[in-house]
Amino acid sequence: MGFIADFQREMKRQSNRGRCLHFDRGGRCNEIIAAHSIQKSGQLKNIAEDGHVYRLSADYSILKSTGGFPAPRKISLNKVSTFAGFCKYHDNELFKPIDEAPLTPNHEQVALYAYRCICREFFVKENAVRVIKNLQNHPSLDPASKKHLSLTLKGHSLGFEGLKYHKEKFEDSIKSNRAYDCEYILFTSTSACPLQMSGELYPDFAFNGEILQNLGNWDSLLDLITFFTAPTTDGWCFGFAWHVTSQNTCVPFVRSLGSYVGHGGKLEDALLRFSFSCCENHAFRISWWDKLPTQSKATLLDRMYLMASPNIPVPQEYLTQGCEGIADWKFDYVFTTLTIDN
Repeated sequence: MGFIADFQREMKRQSNRGRCLHFDRGGRCNEIIAAHSIQKSGQLKNIAEDGHVYRLSADYSILKSTGGFPAPRKISLNKVSTFAGFCKYHDNELFKPIDEAPLTPNHEQVALYAYRCICREFFVKENAVRVIKNLQNHPSLDPASKKHLSLTLKGHSLGFEGLKYHKEKFEDSIKSNRAYDCEYILFTSTSACPLQMSGELYPDFAFNGEILQNLGNWDSLLDLITFFTAPTTDGWCFGFAWHVTSQNTCVPFVRSLGSYVGHGGKLEDALLRFSFSCCENHAFRISWWDKLPTQSKATLLDRMYLMASPNIPVPQEYLTQGCEGIADWKFDYVFTTLTIDN
């Protein structure tokens, strides 16, 4: 069989290779489940229509049919955002404070949202490393393709090692009842929510275009920020959270967002731009997307294509502009552990 077919089959096999990522995994991990990285009951159901949502997909089958562009795909709630990364016991036990209650917020809840973001990406990245290792000597690959795959493996491996480090930092804080090691900023909204998401990012550029850290330099560990949406008592919120060990990069990143808004930029534009630039683990309301003007859809698809293409360098100004006027929600309040400048 060809490389693409073997790659897809191996990716599916690794994704189905369940294991519990809980820090106290052991004898009680006897039932691996399809854990939702985006909460099913409190988040996904809020945007579902007939039990389904949209997500923008860049799967090979989609790219082949569209000539290389991502496209929305309708997905059942039972399948969106799931990963076989926890057993039933530990998933229920650990995430009870966020799965059975809206975000208040407090340090414990935010730390758990952040930790779940990291665990999902840990699962995905570990699978990617295994797949590439298993296929790096595929007989159909020519020397140039093998070299490209080798470089891809190096990048994934370095990213995975970084995730190990950050996962352990959060685990140490959670186990030691030091949830206050997690810093955050949350933007709350009472308007209708069309989008749910979770993810993590090694911030490269700020919302003003300044360089925050060089992602090509792995001589030292890179700082990491997580992001997520969550239900609140009267609506929903969009949050950024990070461990204090990443504050040297994450604090300037968040403050650059504040500066962007302070100089006349709209927060809603910035966060929508960020969402379609930096997150592939997302879901959105079907009717919201279907009602968007054709040009707005094209703008969002172009943004995702720009950021997902391996042949296009990430523009330094990618968070400074783009996707304006598309978001139809409003943020009301800010909750943060940072000192707000007057």
